[in-house]
Amino acid sequence: MSAASKGIASPLRSHSTVNPGSVIAAAVFLMTVPEFVAAQTESTVVGSAANGAGLSSTSASGGGAGGFGAGAGLRVQPRISLTQTWTDNLALQDRAKDQALFSIVAPGISISNNSGRLRGNLDYALNGIVYAKTDRDSNVQHSLSANANLELIDRYFFVDMRASYSQQQASAFGQQVSTENAIRNPNSTDVANLTITPSLRGRLADLARVEAKVNASFTDAKESAIGDSRLLDLSLRADGIAKGPLSWWSLISAQQSHFKAGNDNFRSSATGGLNYRLDVDFSLGANAGLERSDLKTGSGQSGPTAGLNAVWTPTPRTSVQGDYQHHDYGSSHSLSVSHRFQRSSIRYSDNTSVSQGLDSGAGGQMTIYELYFFQFQSLYPDPVIRDAKVRQFLQEAGISPNAAANSGFLSSAPSLQRRQELSLSWQGLRASATAMLNQSKNGRIGGQVPGQGDLAQSSTVLQRGASATFSYRLTPESSANLALSEQQTRGDQASLSTTLRTINLSWTGRLGSKGSLNLGARYSHFEGNLPYRENAVFATLVHQF
Repeated sequence: MSAASKGIASPLRSHSTVNPGSVIAAAVFLMTVPEFVAAQTESTVVGSAANGAGLSSTSASGGGAGGFGAGAGLRVQPRISLTQTWTDNLALQDRAKDQALFSIVAPGISISNNSGRLRGNLDYALNGIVYAKTDRDSNVQHSLSANANLELIDRYFFVDMRASYSQQQASAFGQQVSTENAIRNPNSTDVANLTITPSLRGRLADLARVEAKVNASFTDAKESAIGDSRLLDLSLRADGIAKGPLSWWSLISAQQSHFKAGNDNFRSSATGGLNYRLDVDFSLGANAGLERSDLKTGSGQSGPTAGLNAVWTPTPRTSVQGDYQHHDYGSSHSLSVSHRFQRSSIRYSDNTSVSQGLDSGAGGQMTIYELYFFQFQSLYPDPVIRDAKVRQFLQEAGISPNAAANSGFLSSAPSLQRRQELSLSWQGLRASATAMLNQSKNGRIGGQVPGQGDLAQSSTVLQRGASATFSYRLTPESSANLALSEQQTRGDQASLSTTLRTINLSWTGRLGSKGSLNLGARYSHFEGNLPYRENAVFATLVHQF
């Protein structure tokens, strides 16, 4: 397997840099062209709908005013927003405060399709930023989030795709911001990500279901080699068709990662497992196999792997899942506990895994939209309905879906990450509240030290976050909202420490059937490298066509 793994490295190095145009073009292509294909033949609705990011208060897949298309199928929702902000510290420096006014004109579009061969969602916004009473130059920023599932051949050949382009914080130890990205700092950069996953599924008579999958991911940070990475993952899985409580599965996989500012790494494994369902609510599983990787020492080493897993669903609203896997380079585990009450829900998760730094959930930066999309999963299992509910909630709470939910960082090497999250939500007739606690710890694997990035400065990066939102509906068309958050980062040394606290108070109201208005004020206090305090007031007007 090591020889096969090494053979993957060369195509990874040959890929050119991903730029905003190519990411946007690829996303739009996958969201629109397959609709013509779908019209030629009848197909089954498959796949998963998407998450996205934008200022739209209603999902493009249904509901809301305006838009092209009706009911299920392709729907296009254009919009435009205007934000006016006054801040007393545009420079984000306590010793050289720069009061300023700035305006953001943001035309955008949401495209969604939730029937036929294609299911997915794309949201794109072009943010034009104009500054006044300051010498800062005007600029343009892109924001893209797309997720799609395409069924090319009925029940056999599928393609999943994710694409994003956004502004993120490059270092967890650098200056952090919690506001919209109009207030840029030296620690922020544009990051593009593209993931394409074709898969072929079939059956071996009445013995097993088989899936062959290729996962290719590309991440590029603008004007920085840190964070630029390529990942290619090949896998072949077979699941036995169970005719009783006992079932089996087998998996062969090979993965190659390439970091522009770091080293190449590979992993390959062959694993088999058995699952036994004791009753309809409880099942147990065990697996064993062999794997080979260079994560621990930088050179290929082989060793055994083994694991256990269990799933318990005592009620349709309660779920407990656990998994443990032994690896030479660091064992992994996952634990998830969730329960839904009539008007509230609670969820706890604890996961340890190898992070390639390619997505927001694995060492990168997570947006507010992504955080709530994950948290609302137990309330709204259907991703299309969940997308609409999350957007509506954030719009009514006056919270930007593009704002950062944690102080992520760009990585130049794989790391072993443990992430713990506790989230609670409650919805009353007129009031609602959510609370979230999260902690992540990224550490070096073995004796390897990345050439650049946060893990080159510190052997571990510990991040903690807490947030709470409260919303009260004043009238059927307006609501008052309060959002509180704190983010902490800690490294090996006292100098590698940051804390960001934010308070956001706002009022949101509807303007007819197609518009909305958000008025608010915020306070931010950052402690660490380049500390600052910032006060701001803002107004955002959104019109949907």
